[in-house]
Amino acid sequence: MKFPSFLHTSYKSYPDHLIKFGLIIFAVFSPFSIAGSQTGFSIALLGWALKFVVNRKLFWVKSYLDRPVLFYLSAIIIAAFFTQNRIHSLISIKDEWLYPLFFLVVNNIEEEGFAKKLINIIIGISALVALYAIFQHYTGLDYYHTRMLDPISGTGKFRSAGNFSISLTYGFYAMVISLLSFSLAFSEEDKTKRIFYFLCCFLCVTGNLFSGTRGTLIAQIFGFAVFFIFSPNRDRKQGIPMVLIYFILIFFVDPDIFVRTNTLIQAKDLASMDIRTVIWSTSFRIFLDHPLVGIGFGNFSHFYEHYLKIPSQIFGHAHNDFLNVAVDAGIIGLIPFVWLWISIWRNLKRKYVQTEDRYVKSILKGGLVATSAYLVAAQFQCYYTDAIDFMILFFILAQAEVSDKIWRNNWKSPKWGEMTQVLS
Repeated sequence: MKFPSFLHTSYKSYPDHLIKFGLIIFAVFSPFSIAGSQTGFSIALLGWALKFVVNRKLFWVKSYLDRPVLFYLSAIIIAAFFTQNRIHSLISIKDEWLYPLFFLVVNNIEEEGFAKKLINIIIGISALVALYAIFQHYTGLDYYHTRMLDPISGTGKFRSAGNFSISLTYGFYAMVISLLSFSLAFSEEDKTKRIFYFLCCFLCVTGNLFSGTRGTLIAQIFGFAVFFIFSPNRDRKQGIPMVLIYFILIFFVDPDIFVRTNTLIQAKDLASMDIRTVIWSTSFRIFLDHPLVGIGFGNFSHFYEHYLKIPSQIFGHAHNDFLNVAVDAGIIGLIPFVWLWISIWRNLKRKYVQTEDRYVKSILKGGLVATSAYLVAAQFQCYYTDAIDFMILFFILAQAEVSDKIWRNNWKSPKWGEMTQVLS
């Protein structure tokens, strides 16, 4: 028995609707809920799997991350086989399950309007969360977790965390969103939307600064610097004074946000130094003793406690993404991990230079600037292993790839060719 053609078409479209529904849930919850964003991602992933089954076809668009991700995952699995606690290490690799988010977005978003909608939802809700973070900075109240936030020593103020459990996670998230919003603002011709992006940007910058996270403070400034390096003179003349005025104002309004940057300068010996110095030195000694395949994922705490030379808190990672991969997977894992980030940065830079569309350039630049900021922040903390920060960064990278793909497809289409001939 054959079903009518319209029923057949509708049946095949169900997975696409499920994917879009899941991505909208992801966008709504991403700024304030890890569980909510992962639920949305899981729904979209289920829709993608059903799409394969219903259409009996593999929907996969070749991207620049295919090989780097494949080699990296293969390398860490191989390394895990040769570690002391093989089973535990292999099970711990499950934390890499978020990688499909990039490929899910790249392979399933084909409408520019829907892509823009997801970005605007995330930016708008992130601005609201930033207002809450500013409130937290002065009151210390975290209603979501029913607790008082960590105080900033000697200031009477607190480290904002938004709706996340720790300030470090929120600081990175707010930083990435602020840089993307800043980039979008310069491409926007509509005055209202332009103001919206600038307002969201500086609210999120403030949220980042009020988190008291030194790594993302430095990365934020570096991100702005990279933005202006790749900007035309017109944007520099407008943007540089804007950023300078903001930092001058925020310093006069709340100079205490820079207090925590003095920790390393004031330290007199190893024991009184910032705890990260102890973590880095200890982690590097672990790596030197296990240079080829590392100690295996999920084993850091045990080895760290064994190698520790002075009394200190026990941690679960090296507080540096690249050092952490070196410790966990050795040189075998570190090389493809470095290649992964080189590929991301070079691809974004190449497409940014080649693309002519203002909006697409702004998304690509947002991804380029966010990646540059990550590479700085990653020297001070393991953001790669933080689920919500990993997801938002790779979601932005996927959006950059999608925007470029849509623009190139339109540019190559016959209809677009006819339009350009008429205009010329």
